[in-house]
Amino acid sequence: MLSVPLFLLLASAIVMFGADTPWFRREKLAAFPIGLAFLGSVLTLYLVTSEGPIVIRFYNPDSAASLIIPLGFYVDRLSAVMMTLITAVSMLIYIYSTTYMYQDGHARRYLSLICLTDFVLICMVSSSNLMMLFLFWQLLSYLLYLLAHNHTHAGTLAGAFKTFTILRIADTAFLAGIVLAFQLYGTLEFHDLFTRAAEMPVTLSLWPGVEVSGTTAVTFLLFIGAMGKSAQFPLHLWLPGSLFAPTPVHAMLHAGIINAGGFLINRLAPLFGMSSTTLHIAFVIGMLTAVLGASMMLVQSDIKKTLGFSTIGQMGYMIMECGLGAFSLAVFHLIAHGLFKGTVFLYCGNVIHKTRQDPHFPHTDHAIADEPAFS
Repeated sequence: MLSVPLFLLLASAIVMFGADTPWFRREKLAAFPIGLAFLGSVLTLYLVTSEGPIVIRFYNPDSAASLIIPLGFYVDRLSAVMMTLITAVSMLIYIYSTTYMYQDGHARRYLSLICLTDFVLICMVSSSNLMMLFLFWQLLSYLLYLLAHNHTHAGTLAGAFKTFTILRIADTAFLAGIVLAFQLYGTLEFHDLFTRAAEMPVTLSLWPGVEVSGTTAVTFLLFIGAMGKSAQFPLHLWLPGSLFAPTPVHAMLHAGIINAGGFLINRLAPLFGMSSTTLHIAFVIGMLTAVLGASMMLVQSDIKKTLGFSTIGQMGYMIMECGLGAFSLAVFHLIAHGLFKGTVFLYCGNVIHKTRQDPHFPHTDHAIADEPAFS
């Protein structure tokens, strides 16, 4: 299991620091570790489904001091499925990017960041505790900022800054939820947290006469963190603002990064299931986001904006499913949407490239239909 993130880290190092020769460019060489990471993810999925979860800890979970560097991995079926999805889509995006970005002056930096983002995503979905998940969650936000302003285009820089700012608001609530969970239950280990929350119900007094359960307070704060990453209303504004970035960035964003919010809720599904209030709020927020995304999608003339608002709507449906308690359905929706939207954005890049080369392309009968489904 440990080989999967290490292969991706190796690929990032090869692209950034590897020697370049006319016969075997480092970009092509880095594709091999990415392919091995995908095979490792498939093998991990097989082992987890046949033998049970994989637990690796490099710290003492009973020591509060170990929370400073809580490095450990917990891979169950949810983590293994997400690892397979991430590495599969990332492999396609990387292969596509080596050709799509060949004239870009920042291609070397961009490809290295793509591999590093994959590494962070794998570590995040296989985290053994809430603190480690949060640390890689923060790294993911920073890498998203770097990817979004890969070019010096003014619109790209403005969109990247908006993305970084809005995600900081959501992440503040996420951190507050982690602190509150540790204060109430004394642990950030997933299974221990679920057990103590069920066995030790806590009631908090917000002000005289108004009380909420501890699980409601914790899950509501964590849900705000998920709202940011999954572009839920009213924290959805960062996603349309990032549309100036290169097309492969959108494929990575819409197929992988934006799924982080849904993964967080499903990873903490037993905890969210203890608070009907938070689930009701999640359903309403998801419904508003789905209606907003679908409505805005219908009035867009730009293909990237159309797909972007489509993603917002689909994430709204996924959050609605979580609000109904249909967590397994939400995971299936997340996987199906990631595979579909990632490949659609790559195809979108082909259409845009063809349009720039041939001014008559949009008006040619069956021109788009005749394009290859995937480069």
